[in-house]
Amino acid sequence: MNILIALLSLGLILLCFFTLLVVMVQKPKGDGGMGAALGGGAMEAALGAETGSLLTKITRTSVISFFVLTFILYLINIASNKRIDQEASENLLSEIAAESAAGANSTEATADSALQQILGLGEGSAGAVATETEAVAEDVVDQVEGAKAEAEKATNP
Repeated sequence: MNILIALLSLGLILLCFFTLLVVMVQKPKGDGGMGAALGGGAMEAALGAETGSLLTKITRTSVISFFVLTFILYLINIASNKRIDQEASENLLSEIAAESAAGANSTEATADSALQQILGLGEGSAGAVATETEAVAEDVVDQVEGAKAEAEKATNP
């Protein structure tokens, strides 16, 4: 895709230079200017009396070709950017999936080691840990209920 974009861009640059030269060679309405200096009269002598209409047709064709080629490059760039964005999002999703799988494996290992530590402490120590955990949970519940009561007093004085 990048090679196609590069080739069409090169063609567009060459078409721009060609259009510039064709416009500069044309004979202006007044018999002077750049057209006469760059060979406008010689062109008429070489190609005949209808040179003005021939150069006008060439100019019109090259300008239309310029706009068509520019539009084609625009569409190709849009397609290329969509493809790049899609590949980037697929890579990002695969990275997230890999990280979450690695995180799940490490969480399982941590849970196993914590269970082994509790079991290694013995039955009496495990009971003490459970009692302490229940006490902390009760304290948290009491604090939440106290906060709710204060919130109700603040809203209903």
